[in-house]
Amino acid sequence: MRRLGTIGTVAVGCLLLSGAGVGTSQAQTTAAAAAPRIGVSTVQYDSPGGTVPAIVTAYNVPPGSKVTISATGSGASKVRCAGAVWQNPVRHTASRTCYLQLPVTPGSFTVRGTAKLTKDGVTRTVSGSGARPVKADGKKSPAPMSPAAIQRIERCGNTSNDVWLTFDDGGSAAQVTSILATLKRNNVKARFFFRGDWARENPALFKKIKDAGHVVGNHTSTHPALSRMGETSVGKQIDKGTAATGSPRLLRPPFGAGAFTTRLEQIAQAKGYRLCRWTTDTYDWDGPSTARMVERIKYGDYRSAPVTAGGVILMHGHGKHTAPGLQKIIDTVRAKHLRLAPLR
Repeated sequence: MRRLGTIGTVAVGCLLLSGAGVGTSQAQTTAAAAAPRIGVSTVQYDSPGGTVPAIVTAYNVPPGSKVTISATGSGASKVRCAGAVWQNPVRHTASRTCYLQLPVTPGSFTVRGTAKLTKDGVTRTVSGSGARPVKADGKKSPAPMSPAAIQRIERCGNTSNDVWLTFDDGGSAAQVTSILATLKRNNVKARFFFRGDWARENPALFKKIKDAGHVVGNHTSTHPALSRMGETSVGKQIDKGTAATGSPRLLRPPFGAGAFTTRLEQIAQAKGYRLCRWTTDTYDWDGPSTARMVERIKYGDYRSAPVTAGGVILMHGHGKHTAPGLQKIIDTVRAKHLRLAPLR
């Protein structure tokens, strides 16, 4: 599947985000001395009435600073920030996840973030907005989703402290075989959200995943944005996706679109599914090095929160460095004194 990216644009779970990022070694070297600034990363679209994550990031944070982050939304939108601020000492950033509740009226809405940086008794306040607004388009969701439901969907219903590794979309025979071998060697159970069309084209390989004892989730048939599809079309996509195993049976909306909408939640439940998003995104589909993915899992950054107990890590079977880097990813999770869901 072809995906596009540009400078100043980032992506979450294959869904393009707008926001500022630090990508060059020169920027990293001079970050501590540069003036602090704010960037906001948000998805580009979702359903009117839905809720979407927005990561507010303070850049060029002086080492040793205490950072607090808050945010507001434009127009009739509302923003709620939740969870702790995470700091990345490699990138000199501090970030926090906030949630933009879109109004039921279609339109475009922005998130404005504010950070207070305190060091040696001196507090500096900086503010800024995302480079692009979030478009509330597609099908309306009648009622807002509660914070408790959002947290449950982010964790995919994981009520334990185990970290879950998840793999989306599909992959080559070599990639999938390598992933399965690494998981077996480390006694780690994963959740595979491979597309229905991939499973139909690779029946023997798909059978190996199930026979190995891993959990299968539904990622629809052909990976469309469900937030823009009517109920009948969504139902057909679910029906032609891979039939989920385990309890609860999980549906991961492609691009995460509609994951935090009561509309899609009701459609999924009628089909016997619970919605599943993620807590930590490696962005492996974008081709980052293993070292970059490990850094993201360990510290978090402007694109993703770091992994914590009970978290769900998003990867893809076709990621350029996912299969060869999986051992280091597993080692990084364990080095944080976190337990991965065991295969046996």
